[in-house]
Amino acid sequence: MPELPEVETIVQGLRPYIFKRKISHLKIFLPKIIHTKKVSPNHLIGTTIENISRLGKNIIFQLSNECHLRVHLKMTGQLLIKFPEEDFQKHTHAIFSFDGERFKLNYRDIRKFGFIQIFSAEEWEKWPKESPLGPDPLEVTFSFFEEKIIKQKRMIKSVLLDQTFLAGLGNIYVDEILYHSKIHPQSLPINLSSNAVQELYQTMVKVLKTAILLRGSTIRDYLGISGEAGNYQSKHQVYGRVNAPCHKCGTLIRKIKVAGRGTCFCPTCQKLEQGRRQADPL
Repeated sequence: MPELPEVETIVQGLRPYIFKRKISHLKIFLPKIIHTKKVSPNHLIGTTIENISRLGKNIIFQLSNECHLRVHLKMTGQLLIKFPEEDFQKHTHAIFSFDGERFKLNYRDIRKFGFIQIFSAEEWEKWPKESPLGPDPLEVTFSFFEEKIIKQKRMIKSVLLDQTFLAGLGNIYVDEILYHSKIHPQSLPINLSSNAVQELYQTMVKVLKTAILLRGSTIRDYLGISGEAGNYQSKHQVYGRVNAPCHKCGTLIRKIKVAGRGTCFCPTCQKLEQGRRQADPL
C-alpha cells in the first residue's frame, strides 16, 4: 500500500536516525524476505549508511562497502525505529541494530509480500539501467509528461498506475489526482486537451507534495518510522468514500473497476469525454 508520499515520509524520517550510522548487528527471522545473489547479509555488519533515498516506491540504502539495499514494503510492510526498552513486535522479520544496539530499525510485514534486496556494487551499477521503472512524478517536466501521455491508448487510470510510465503512483493518489483534475478514470489520454493535460500534471505534483507534507495516508497498515499515522486520508475526496456525497456537488461517489483496481470517482465532476476535445480557451 505505501505509495510515493508514504515512502518519501519514511525516507525523510529515517535520515536523522541512521544517516552515517554503523550497522552493528543484523537479525533475520524470515530468510525469504532477503533477496540476494552475491552478497551475504553478514557482509552488511560493520558498514555505514552513506545515503538513504527513494526510487519510486523503493527505499534505497547506500552502504560504505558500495553495496546497496532496496526495500519494497509492498502492501503491509513497515520500517520502524525501536529502542532497547521497547517490546518485540509480532510480524517483525528483520532487525538492523545501530551504534552497538543503541537503537534498531525493524522491518515488519504482516502479509510478508515485501522484501529487502541486497546488491553488490557491480549488481547495483547495472540495476537502475536495467530496471523497468519509469521516472519520478516529482522530477519529470511538463513537456516530458505531455509528450509521453498523449501517445497512450489505454485508459488514463491504467496509464498512471503503470510503474514503467511513472514510478511511485498507486491506487489512492491516482484516484485523488483524477478527481481534482476533473478527469474520468476511463478517459483516454488522446481525448484530453492540452489544457487538461497541463491541469493533470500540475494537480499530480500538488497532490503528491501536499500528501508528503501531511505524512501520507494511513488506511490500514501504513505507519511512519516512529509508529505514527499519516494525515492525508482526512483530505481524501473520493478514495474510500463510496456512496458518500461529493464535497463539491453532492453526487454520491461511485466505485468501478479499472485496470483491475477498485476505482472511486464522482460521476458528475468527472464526466467521461468522447472524442478528442479542442484546446480549452485561455
